[in-house]
Amino acid sequence: MNKLEKAKEIITENFSLYDCGLFNSRNLVGDPMSTIYNEDGLTIDVCYYYSYFEVFGLTDEEFEELRKFYAYLQHSQEDEEE
Repeated sequence: MNKLEKAKEIITENFSLYDCGLFNSRNLVGDPMSTIYNEDGLTIDVCYYYSYFEVFGLTDEEFEELRKFYAYLQHSQEDEEE
């Protein structure tokens, strides 16, 4: 499994807790973060309080694909709520 597919898997498994954002840069305001995955050059941190992911180790193109996947998950969740 490549890093992008692994990131999609981890995000899908944890989306219900972290559905408010996806970033590939560190927060600069000091939000408390926890690392939920760190292997093979891929690191995924989460902020429980503000419900978002930070993903490091993907190329810009891979992150763009992950961002689109995340948006799909958000829209799917909205459709379920209606």
